[in-house]
This record gives sequence, structure tokens and C-alpha cells, in this order.
Amino acid sequence: MMKRIAISLVCPLIGALLMTSCLDGDDTVLSSDVALLSFEIKDLKTKRTILKDDGTDSTYTTIVSGATVEFVIDQTARLVYNTDSLDYGTDVTGVLVDVMASGGVYYLKPDGEAGGVSDSIDFTHPVTFRVTSYDKQFERDYVVSINVHQVDPKKTIWKQVDGANFPILNNQKAFVKDDSLYVIGTGVDGVFLTASAALDDCRDWTTATCIGVEGEGISVLLMDEVFYLKTDAGLYRSKDAISWVTVDEAAEIEDLPGEGMDNGVAWFRHPLKTNEHIIRDIFVSTSEATDTCAQVWTKLSSDKQWVEVVPKGSNIYGCPNLENLTVIHYADKMYAFGGKSMGDRKEPLEALSACYESRDNGRTWKVNQEAFCLPKEFVGREEAFSAATDGEYVWVMWSKSDAEKEYGEVWCGRWNGIK
Repeated sequence: MMKRIAISLVCPLIGALLMTSCLDGDDTVLSSDVALLSFEIKDLKTKRTILKDDGTDSTYTTIVSGATVEFVIDQTARLVYNTDSLDYGTDVTGVLVDVMASGGVYYLKPDGEAGGVSDSIDFTHPVTFRVTSYDKQFERDYVVSINVHQVDPKKTIWKQVDGANFPILNNQKAFVKDDSLYVIGTGVDGVFLTASAALDDCRDWTTATCIGVEGEGISVLLMDEVFYLKTDAGLYRSKDAISWVTVDEAAEIEDLPGEGMDNGVAWFRHPLKTNEHIIRDIFVSTSEATDTCAQVWTKLSSDKQWVEVVPKGSNIYGCPNLENLTVIHYADKMYAFGGKSMGDRKEPLEALSACYESRDNGRTWKVNQEAFCLPKEFVGREEAFSAATDGEYVWVMWSKSDAEKEYGEVWCGRWNGIK
């Protein structure tokens, strides 16, 4: 059965094909006997790879119904193609087709010889189909393409930024603001420092002392383009992460949930998809070392109070309570990762051996296997690190000091499925 889209494109051209045309300077007489009317394919196979619980890959094959693949026939440009690319891993090296034409039709092999349309055809590259009139006087060529995604949308591609001069910082917290990366932490002498770099060149980092900050311990949040830093000496605010002023926590951030910034890990604020006028706030904080789950709080702009998403004691899929817990909002989901597990959670036992994903605003967290993932090079690393995202890329900064040398690293990752 011919595709409706093919019919709609062909019918207005029947009259035009009866007339004499001059195309590309070559006088060619086209008739209604020379046209490709429909193009369909038979079922195809797609290889898919998943990560098993033991960390190894498993590959299986699924069938793609050819009847669901719509092809456009552009009679003017003489092109045939599918607008929705097939999944990565789809085999198009031996495709069976069903073609209808007003005239004889065959395809041209790489050597220029004619091939029958009942052949198994390799569509790794575009293939030319030729329609000829039955009296052999007229012919018309069509270039047919079967588009397939060339990258695996389930993979995250990571690379280390060569030559990055990232400094040695402990207690790191990273943020993206005004097209720059900011990492706030403490230097080897305990002084609060801010390292920053432009997103388009994360090799060149500048380091400045956080002016006016005193005390020990560190908790940092970015809220409404303003940095807040909490130490045991008080709460500080800054717009450039360098010059800080003391503020009253109760007056400045009067509605923080739970214990406030003392254990704050991340703060996200975004409009609801169903109503852009209502803003959802999500606040994540760590728990006691004996707890299995961290705490996740949420509040709508239409509400007066924060609500703990699910009490940590009754949520077996709660946000994991990890050493140096890091949480980012990426591709409309939340991801949590960090060092060793705390409490009685059994996995992951090793630092950065899993990335937990939440698709329901922090209510449930499960080990992610098919979207954004951390590279294997991170597993087991226990030195200071921080992470932030600009919406398309995820940046991870490392600081390591050992008996031989001190050095910093910057890594950049991008999930292929990001829109």
C-alpha cells in the first residue's frame, strides 16, 4: 500500500510531468510514465546494548517494523528519505524494499550496473534509483537515503581538558553563572578561595581569595544569581564569589527547610511544565553519617511551607547519602553521585561507582544505566571534586595532592541524548 505522504506529493505533479521541462540546462522530456510513486522498506534489525548489574555490557536485537517508517518523495529535488532517523544500531546493509513507479525501475550498484529492486540493498550510503518509461525514451533518477542516528543516544562522552591549571581546593562546590564556571573551596592553608574560568576555555583558571570570609567548614549555594557561603562564623553573600558581606541568615533566606544551609548540597528553581507561572524549588541536604538517605525538600511558589519529599526513613529509593554528595539538574532530571555510601545502603560501596537518577523531582532515585553516566575513570577516586552543568555539558573538577605532586583536573561530559 502506498504511503499517503507519497501520494500527496505525486498527485500535483502528474500534470507537470506531462509538459516539456528544461532541468539543469539539459533538455529532457518527462512524461507521466516516469515517476517514483511510493517507497517502503521491510522490517529491519537494531542492536541495542545495556549495562548489566555486574558492570558488563549485554547486546540484544530488536525488530523495527518497516511499515512504521515514513518516507518523503520530493519530486522536484528527486530525493527520497525518512525524516525521523532510525535508532542508533539499526542495520541498513541489507534492506528489502517495496517500490512503485510509473515505468520500469531499478537501482544503480556502486559499479554502475543495474540491480533489481527485489535485491537486498546496502543503504549505508545513498542509493540511486532510476525510473524509465516503457518505451525507453525517458528516465528519471532519485537519490534514496535511509537516515540512521550516528551516535548512541544512551552514551555520555567524556574527555579530560588538556592543560587545565585548576588549583588545589578542598570542600569544593561548583556553579555556572554568567557563562563562567566557579568553584569555591578552601586552599591547603584553609583560606577560602574562588577559582573561575570561562566556559569556552576551561584551561585558564584564575584564583582569588574570598574577601571577608572567616570561620571553618563550608556550605555554598547559588540562588537567584547570588552566592551564599555558610561557615561556623556566619552567613556570607556575594555576586562575584570574591567580595563577600555578612548577612543575617534568618532575614536573608528566611524560608530554608530543615537545618538550612548547614548541610545544603544543591538548590534548584524552575517553572512547572504545566504552568510556567508557578515555580518549583528543590533543596537537597546531607544527613547524619548513619543515615541511608539524604534529605530532599520541595516547595511551590504557591505554597507557604517546604515539604520533605518522602521521609528518609521510609524511602528505600531515596537520594543516597554519600560522602561529598553532589547533585546536578541535567536534561530535565536530577543526578546524584559522590564518594562512599553512608548509613546501611549497600550500593555503591565504592566511590563514584554509580550515578543515581531522579525523574520525579527527587522523590525516587535509581541507579541510572541508559542516560547520563559517569566515566569509568572516576570509579574509586576519593580526592576532592565538584561538578556543575551549563545545560548541555557537565563539568567535573578534581584536586589531588600526594607525596609526588599536586595537580588539578577538569573533565567535560555530554550525554548524546541531550536536546
